[in-house]
Amino acid sequence: MATTKNILSEQIQRIYARFIDKNNVSDAIDLREIKLLVNQSINKVLKLQVAESFKAGLVDVPKCNLIEYTCAVTSDSGNSRAYITLPAIPITLPMDMGIWSIAAPTAAMSPYIPIPAQDVLVFQGTNVSALEQQIGYYVQGKLVYFTKDITLSANGSITSVKVNLLVSDFSVINDNDLLPISPEVETTIMEDVLNTLGAGKISQVELQTQQSKQ
Repeated sequence: MATTKNILSEQIQRIYARFIDKNNVSDAIDLREIKLLVNQSINKVLKLQVAESFKAGLVDVPKCNLIEYTCAVTSDSGNSRAYITLPAIPITLPMDMGIWSIAAPTAAMSPYIPIPAQDVLVFQGTNVSALEQQIGYYVQGKLVYFTKDITLSANGSITSVKVNLLVSDFSVINDNDLLPISPEVETTIMEDVLNTLGAGKISQVELQTQQSKQ
């Protein structure tokens, strides 16, 4: 059954309250604090899942981890290039794959080409020339540089781009929106938050009993 951050948080609150005082169940901890922990736990659990998937050679990325941002483009005319500042830190993956795609707003099916930053620096642009008329980008810290100044009319007069980042940021999902996670992940998140609260490892039976009451 699908769940929300509110439902998860309330379940955790009840279980934790019974852990503190089984004979006098009350709101033993502020629900707002639990929601913050739920956000953190979801981010951590799904980040680990994606990282393990890539280690296994899989590229089946959960769609809930792909978040689209609109980023303003700044000209760096002195270096014949332009750049954007990443709005969030993507998951650290080989070949900067945490940045899933960058494209002009009207060219979603023709994204810019990623170039490993070390190639740009070590080969001093040799690989960049192989792009011919296409435009690439490379990452340095929180900045993403394009191989041409895309703000110029000759390169499209681009003032903003659509950036799809592979991130674990569930703070952007409202408390009552359905979470795109499986029941197994729900249980892992509940256990993780309860352990953080110091309630120890809650048995699978107790967690399943709580979930069946919803």
